[in-house]
Amino acid sequence: MAMIKNYYEFLEVSITASPNEIKKAYRQKAVKYHPDKHFGDKYFSEKFIEIKEAYDILSDSVKKEEYDILYKEHFVTNEPQARQPYNEAKRKEKEKEEQFYYDPYKPFYSYQDRINNETPQFNPRVNHWGEVIAENVDFFRLPKNIGKIVSGFSSLTKEMKTLTQTQIFLRYVKIFGTAFSISAIITLIFSLLGLDTFWLVVWAVVPWIIAIWYAMESDNFKHTCNCIGVNGFAMFECLDNREKIVTAVEINFKDITDLLRINEVRKMNFNYANTAYNFIWMKDGQTISETSDLHYDEKGNPERFYHNYWINHFAERYWTVYLLDNMEKELDTKGHLEFRLLGVHPYIHLGIGFIKFLYSDKDDTLYNFNEIKRAYIKGTNLFIEHTNYEKKFFFFESGNKNGIPLLHLANRQFFFRAMELLLGIKFSS
Repeated sequence: MAMIKNYYEFLEVSITASPNEIKKAYRQKAVKYHPDKHFGDKYFSEKFIEIKEAYDILSDSVKKEEYDILYKEHFVTNEPQARQPYNEAKRKEKEKEEQFYYDPYKPFYSYQDRINNETPQFNPRVNHWGEVIAENVDFFRLPKNIGKIVSGFSSLTKEMKTLTQTQIFLRYVKIFGTAFSISAIITLIFSLLGLDTFWLVVWAVVPWIIAIWYAMESDNFKHTCNCIGVNGFAMFECLDNREKIVTAVEINFKDITDLLRINEVRKMNFNYANTAYNFIWMKDGQTISETSDLHYDEKGNPERFYHNYWINHFAERYWTVYLLDNMEKELDTKGHLEFRLLGVHPYIHLGIGFIKFLYSDKDDTLYNFNEIKRAYIKGTNLFIEHTNYEKKFFFFESGNKNGIPLLHLANRQFFFRAMELLLGIKFSS
């Protein structure tokens, strides 16, 4: 006989728990063990699967009735014996969680870390890709107000030195002396061969253009360092020397309400040209920080030297975890989570078992979880169909169907996680 799992113990509710109590217990557990919060750690991922399985059974009245018969036979009649392995499992669970939260080599944080915004002035141990940072990497500026640092990056090393004026002068002499020599040889060859004067001028100028560009780049002491903390992220740039900071952006998540991320793949003659990316961090509709540029990786992720892209990319992940941590409080306070559709219509409300679209020019639309016929992504839009929706012939439709333009949806990663936790609908973000 297969071993019976104790789903009530998984969710820590009694057999008499109401459907709402089961939902609330699942939500609390799902937020606690969600893989996004623990960076795919095997233990927490398995725990998440375990509580999802329990919820799928206990939230379905038919499955719950069938399970309760087995539960009473196995656990109620043998309760003393049944609780022994449970108590041992709880002890091991606590040990596993403590081991995770206090492992200094993992990008983690506890609830105590979340409260403290002051940043200890110690260099990060790992970079954003989870690799140990070499001892010679030089973080020329550390943030002050993003909580404990969990990862960082710097393009500067301790061995790199700024050039003295004499060194710069000698380098210029060498570069421009080389350009003069090459230009003179080209001029001599063209003269001896009696070639066209126009092309003589063009080719004689080319070495000088290259020399000017190289001279400007070769002595340009410009470096980037950035950090992600449990409560925010920071970006710094220095120019000419370590002390001359030309860019200093430090953002605490408590000062942010929305992140809009836009990736636009551009094509020319049906072939990939580039990808335009934009990260806009906002508070109540006002832009706090904006980063935009192009990269040329058709697969979607540029090279690591696109520093501004990667710091924003990883900061989005930690911002999503920050929102997950605060989800329970917002649901208890408002009864729903609020998402903005910038430039389209104001809000989407997402709660336990429902999603509501709020319009400014027509009636709101509410879908309960059991009224959703289908939810799918097509192009850059997410569509939700009500059970009353029908498509007839080619263009004739009846019933309710709503589309969400994902390019306008703020906090998109968090929206997908919330859909999974509150509606049981899972999409890849």
